[in-house]
Amino acid sequence: MAKRRSPNLDRLIALLLFIVLEIFSLVMVSNSTFFQQIKIGGIYMDIRGSLSRAVADAKYYTSLRGVNRELAEENLRLQNELEKFRAFAEVSEHAADTAAVDSVRGVGINIPDSLVQFEYIPARIVANSTNNKHNFIIINRGTRSGIRKDMGVISPGGVVGIVSQVSERYAYVISLLNINQSVSAKIGKSGAFGPLIWDGKDARTAVLTEIPQHIKFMVGDTVYTSGFSTLFPENIPIGTAGKSKIIRGTHHEIRVRLFQDFRTLRFVRVVSNKHAQELNNLSRQYETRSK
Repeated sequence: MAKRRSPNLDRLIALLLFIVLEIFSLVMVSNSTFFQQIKIGGIYMDIRGSLSRAVADAKYYTSLRGVNRELAEENLRLQNELEKFRAFAEVSEHAADTAAVDSVRGVGINIPDSLVQFEYIPARIVANSTNNKHNFIIINRGTRSGIRKDMGVISPGGVVGIVSQVSERYAYVISLLNINQSVSAKIGKSGAFGPLIWDGKDARTAVLTEIPQHIKFMVGDTVYTSGFSTLFPENIPIGTAGKSKIIRGTHHEIRVRLFQDFRTLRFVRVVSNKHAQELNNLSRQYETRSK
């Protein structure tokens, strides 16, 4: 008795025959007239163009990480150079170090390191929380890179947080989006300053408080770091002033729209204050004598 052929095999043979006939018919049609050749060639070019565009887009998105890293490094270099010029301008204004001023006047960027108070160490975020009351960040730099506890962390969008713990290769940062965190900030041109805190309500805003009631400001005024700490340089833009209310009839509480979106944060800079140890020692000596 002859073995019966499988229905699946029959369907496969029919499908292959259909494909072969379709290809054959397309070849015949394309060779029949010049118009058909152009039309089929156009379809082929459209398909090829779509595939090429898809490949190019994939390569572009793959290279974005490298591009972002290069931009972060370039921004860091420019910020370090800016810090040098800021230090030189301050020395020139107060004429506190005539020899140092004379050594760099007219020389360009060859500014002595002794004039520079702040330097910046680049880092990449490896962990970041934004949905809790006590948010944190972990960066890929530690003691090997010169990171120490109580260093400030910033980004091009403003203040990010403060280093809390450090290992050899990593550092744990208390985020600005932490209800226990506080940063000294000032508003607009008035110079009035107070603590900037996060109230745990919105990752896009913080609250600037203890601004005296008589201080005048407008919605949209920029909020900056005050410079009254060893953590952050002065005048780093943090955000813009929004609605405010008077607390206990004495001071403003101002809602601040942050420049930095913490949900998209990838690269940061750790602030190294070269004068921090000297300032802290001086403060401790004064506190000891006052007791």
